[in-house]
Amino acid sequence: MHDQAPEALFVKEAMDRVTDDLAEPIGLTARAVRDGRRRRLRSRLAIGGAAACTAALAVTGLAAVLPGTGNGTGPVGAQVGGAPPRVFPTATLTPTVAPTAPPTPQSEAERLRIEAYRQATAGVLQDLLPPEIGQIRLVSDDVSGYLATSSHGEHFIRFSVAPAQAGSGQRLCLPAGLETKGTCLVMELSDGTPVTLRVMPEGDGTVTATSATFHFGNSDVSIFINPDDRASSSAPVTDKQLAHFVAEPRVLDLIRQADQHPVQAPQISHNEGENQ
Repeated sequence: MHDQAPEALFVKEAMDRVTDDLAEPIGLTARAVRDGRRRRLRSRLAIGGAAACTAALAVTGLAAVLPGTGNGTGPVGAQVGGAPPRVFPTATLTPTVAPTAPPTPQSEAERLRIEAYRQATAGVLQDLLPPEIGQIRLVSDDVSGYLATSSHGEHFIRFSVAPAQAGSGQRLCLPAGLETKGTCLVMELSDGTPVTLRVMPEGDGTVTATSATFHFGNSDVSIFINPDDRASSSAPVTDKQLAHFVAEPRVLDLIRQADQHPVQAPQISHNEGENQ
């Protein structure tokens, strides 16, 4: 293990003192049991020691990637002074598709960097998606998976920035009149990058998923908001709201960081309706 610079030790000690004072969440176990019995995703909160582990990893990871304070290979924005960094809890799901994986082999510094990136992504989802999305949690063992829980139901979110595979291309809308299901539109980012936005029916056709897909740098970007079939709840984000989200500078900063310093392994792009 490399010796840490004095500045790194100072930041780590300060963050450790902050997290030592955080109270353990109350009542999450009972709520998770109730939600797990009545909702489609059969999720449960990781609590107790697992929650403490997640908090420690997140804060240590943020310290590790601060410029000049550790061995992280890419910057992730973090607030050092003032309010302590938010730590989003973790949910465990029964997967219906293969979860996304980080690059391998993976050093401890790399693992902390990716955990810090996931925490930053959860913060962006929480802050910039419509409030109807509810509370955001990270999905364990799925590097690009997140779960939104609200009175509308539980909605699986995929925020994927994966190294592009050879031959992969932008999924554009079909010509007018040829789209047989849902709606499709194309917007452009400020640099002219086309983004394909779709609202597609899922399951028995009574609920819809919302997605945005585009190519950025050397990566394929996929953002999916899935419905909750059991709650008969469509994705609580419209295509126009998702277009606004994708264009936000904080979102583009995260995508740019993952493009320059990958957080997941190359893979086949995801389809709408996964993890239902």
